[in-house]
Amino acid sequence: MNNEQLVEAVTAIIMQRIAAAEAAEAGCPAGKPDSRQVVTFGEVPGCLVGDGYEVRAGYSASDVDGADYIILTAAAFRAFHGGTIPAGLAGAPTMTAGGDCCGAATTHDLTGKRLIAERDVLSLNLTSGAKVKVAANAIVTSLARDIARSRGADIVR
Repeated sequence: MNNEQLVEAVTAIIMQRIAAAEAAEAGCPAGKPDSRQVVTFGEVPGCLVGDGYEVRAGYSASDVDGADYIILTAAAFRAFHGGTIPAGLAGAPTMTAGGDCCGAATTHDLTGKRLIAERDVLSLNLTSGAKVKVAANAIVTSLARDIARSRGADIVR
């Protein structure tokens, strides 16, 4: 074994140990974090899942078969609850019943808010074609409007 091969072998061992330590810190079962399967509903950013996981998109309840973890966007969560918000989430923005949790033509209702700011729009995880309903007298900040526009969403009164 030459020096270059030795360095590669040692580096691989160190990287495996670092990955195992990070997996243990994240609560992953010891041994093989890379064998864990994750199903995502909605547009879940890859940074939430991390490296070493098998990720696939879900579109129905049967898609979770064999998955170790399930990640839902807020819109997908509400869609699975028929557009209603469980009591623990009272005050959160709502999605109309029957909306598509995977991004097409969702409608978010913020009519109960007087001021619509950047964080409100960002929390919706807007996708192209989405609509955000706001009250006729609501104040929508310029940045909130720009974020919605940049994601292909419309703010309607």
